[in-house]
Amino acid sequence: MSDVRPEAAEDRERSFDCLVISDLHLGSDVCQAKLIEEFLEWAVRHTRELVINGDIFDDLNFKRLSKRHFACLKSIRRHSDRDDLRLTWIRGNHDGAADVISHIVGVEFLDEYTFDNGQIRLLILHGDQFDHFITRYKWMTSIACGLFYYIQKWMPHSAARWIRRISKRFQRNSQVVRDGAVEYAQASGCDHVTCGHTHAPFEAFVDGIRYLNSGTWTEHPPCPFVAVSGDRVDLRYWPMDEPRPDPARVEGLASASTAGPVEG
Repeated sequence: MSDVRPEAAEDRERSFDCLVISDLHLGSDVCQAKLIEEFLEWAVRHTRELVINGDIFDDLNFKRLSKRHFACLKSIRRHSDRDDLRLTWIRGNHDGAADVISHIVGVEFLDEYTFDNGQIRLLILHGDQFDHFITRYKWMTSIACGLFYYIQKWMPHSAARWIRRISKRFQRNSQVVRDGAVEYAQASGCDHVTCGHTHAPFEAFVDGIRYLNSGTWTEHPPCPFVAVSGDRVDLRYWPMDEPRPDPARVEGLASASTAGPVEG
């Protein structure tokens, strides 16, 4: 008979100190809700901290949430009170009123969070605060979002994704968000920083800071997430048994100076 305590065996499974995902966009017709649910159930067994870095929802029209989307929320709520897991939500620009969302999700919200395991300091923030386009032209952004929702509902998913990518190239904010995040991380005394918002999986060293963007879960799988284990911070993909996308096809990944897709 084994003398290993179940909780000790489970603790050995926790090979990650922290996992970060962003831009789930529950309610969107292109949200990969089934994969999100699978990832969440895997993550709570393999990490000590899970951070959802903004844009849990696509908007606050909860009539757009399918059974799959509600299943993702149920998974988040079910694990939010565990003693062996810290679950943190960083507010994103699509999430709406924080008090409303915090009640629905069952997780306390933050504007930013610094993860520190004694080996690395990782600043986690959504990144929309560095997106000058949506802050300066809120009315234009609202009109564009409304138009996109209509297109997303009635056009094929591939067309909706293509339009989203074209709009992001036009705004060219991936580099802006990256540079703003790196500067903020330096001022905060952090050696790593991760954002979402741009929907472009991205990793680079800039001025001594390692920057990672955790992309989105509205694109075809595999879907990206940031993983921290000891002094390693990596961009990984789910499902983990699928091949990682060719970096040459991931906009913004090949060069730190290349502006990729923008705000989501």
